[in-house]
Amino acid sequence: MLSFLFLAGFLPVTAAETEIVITVPSAVEVAGDEMILGELAEITAPPEQREKIARINLGRAPRFGDTAWLYRTNVLYALERTGLASDCTLEMPTKVRVGRAGQLLTAGQILAAVEAYLRAEASPHWTAWRVEPSRLQERPLPCGELELKIEGEQSPLKPGRNTFRIRVVVDGAVFITLPVTIQLTIEAPVYVTTQKLERYTELSADRLSREVRALVTGKEWLTPLPVEAYWVIRDLPAGKVLTSEDLQEKPVIFKGSKVRLVLESGPVQVELTAQAEEHGWLGDRITVTNLGSNQKLTATVTGPGMVEVTLE
Repeated sequence: MLSFLFLAGFLPVTAAETEIVITVPSAVEVAGDEMILGELAEITAPPEQREKIARINLGRAPRFGDTAWLYRTNVLYALERTGLASDCTLEMPTKVRVGRAGQLLTAGQILAAVEAYLRAEASPHWTAWRVEPSRLQERPLPCGELELKIEGEQSPLKPGRNTFRIRVVVDGAVFITLPVTIQLTIEAPVYVTTQKLERYTELSADRLSREVRALVTGKEWLTPLPVEAYWVIRDLPAGKVLTSEDLQEKPVIFKGSKVRLVLESGPVQVELTAQAEEHGWLGDRITVTNLGSNQKLTATVTGPGMVEVTLE
């Protein structure tokens, strides 16, 4: 009688403990390239059997952004191949929608990456700058470690419209490259003319003022300007912000000035006085007139007030 009670009372409990139940919801997401049953289902089973079932491969996962159907018949067939189908209870709809798990690239992340790039590339002469981004769209991405790498369309940065290419890197591989356009406002100290300047007027401290202005072209002269070394190469009105296109280093020889003309022929050197017929910078070849013979020669500028001609 005791043996009968033992069998009647304990055998059903043991059977319940060893029952295998696999539950698959109507919609699931997978992270990898393969659909692994352990990632799709909740599995109730003893440890050894659970591990074996969890490793069952149900085929390729859908591409990122796509979905696929997983059919109950496919799962039953995979279980039969393991020899466990008869021991399992499969709780699953006729078909299950399978998607690819992902993460969202937000507009805030894109803007933060652009601002970090600008901080690294900003000129030390800027006093302030701000960004007005164009519409930044959020984008779904695969799961993984995310990194945004930015490349500029032009260098250096300029006020106004700037376009960047953002390489979106997931787990070390480039997933997509996005164009991002921003409006960049820059303020910096510039040089402003205090009076009208005619072409070839030499600069001086009293002809310029230093003011903080919003940059317009990006060609504004921002670095410290040694005024005594420059002149303007076009007529400029008062109140004009100086740009690199307005200025030029003064020549070391001025048109109409007298120069020392050195004639060389082998070991023989002769010094004469000549007149420069054009402006000349160091290393330039300019026309000069020998004042002794009134002969015109092409000479090389070798220094302030000095030119040289080598005779063959």
